[in-house]
Amino acid sequence: MALPISRESSPAPEPTIALPIPPRAALQSTSEPTVGLPPVPAPRSAPTVTPPPAEPTIALPAGPPVVPSKSVTRRRLLWAIPAVGGTALIGGTIAALAGRGEPEATGKAPNLVVSEPPPSQSPAPAPTTPKPTTPVIKVPVHTLRDFRKVVPGDPFPTDAIALTIDDGPHPVWTPKILRLLEKHHVPALFCMIGNQVLGHESTARDVAADGHQIANHTWSHPIKLAKLPPHVMLKEIHRAQDKIYSTTGQAPNLFRSPGGAWSNGLAESVSKSGVIPMDWTTDPRDWARPGVAHITNRLLAAKPGQILLCHDGGGDRSQTLASLKTVIPALQAKGLKFVALM
Repeated sequence: MALPISRESSPAPEPTIALPIPPRAALQSTSEPTVGLPPVPAPRSAPTVTPPPAEPTIALPAGPPVVPSKSVTRRRLLWAIPAVGGTALIGGTIAALAGRGEPEATGKAPNLVVSEPPPSQSPAPAPTTPKPTTPVIKVPVHTLRDFRKVVPGDPFPTDAIALTIDDGPHPVWTPKILRLLEKHHVPALFCMIGNQVLGHESTARDVAADGHQIANHTWSHPIKLAKLPPHVMLKEIHRAQDKIYSTTGQAPNLFRSPGGAWSNGLAESVSKSGVIPMDWTTDPRDWARPGVAHITNRLLAAKPGQILLCHDGGGDRSQTLASLKTVIPALQAKGLKFVALM
């Protein structure tokens, strides 16, 4: 029904706008017995009438392309859903970084001339440029009390503990631990290695999408980080920072040294690079796979105010997972509350 209107708008003086319809009537009069057939063939033979230029340029050719372009756009919109917003960087610890860091989808559909809004994602962010912490921290954080001295905020509850998980993301163990945390409504801090995020971006984004925090755990997990030259050490931190941010949209404001290896100047250098150095209180050494019972007993001994250490990467973490299935509900039953480090 929009065809006559489009002809009116282009040739204004044409009195023959209604001509395509009368010919149909005329054809119907000439072929009275075939009443049902003329409406279909008449418009197709109509381009031979007086206004041939208007017929091929109607919206009919434009109709089919719009449908696929909409489906492509919706697909790109689904890909572009950001996992999570940027982290709140407290007390001048790191410059606030706005926007989403999820990489662009590789295929771009041309001529997306549709009424839908463009995808909400932004291009991959530039490398992060954190500012030094104020004041400079010379000793890493070990407890919730230490953390609150460095990062201002409301006091943690007296029954609070924090769970931190290192060396991921891992494509097998991280998703299983995420499901367990979701089941018991436990927030955690995932200390990610940059070259583990590489290749497992979707898993890293799942961590952020589930609302967990992410810390910087260097690019390649060098155990002797404290003995490396300063420029090499800082490169490990900055490279991991950029990869984590560009993948998840979170710019970590916490840093954990691999193996808890610190030197006299390492914590201060880390602090000057713009992230808070942090350690832990309770280490069940689950990375060594000492057995489910050993891991469980060490974690069950946790007290209020402590920071617990576990691992989701670096190898088979079935013992860690089995232990946490017992430990998390048991600690909650004792009245302890898992809190986020913020």
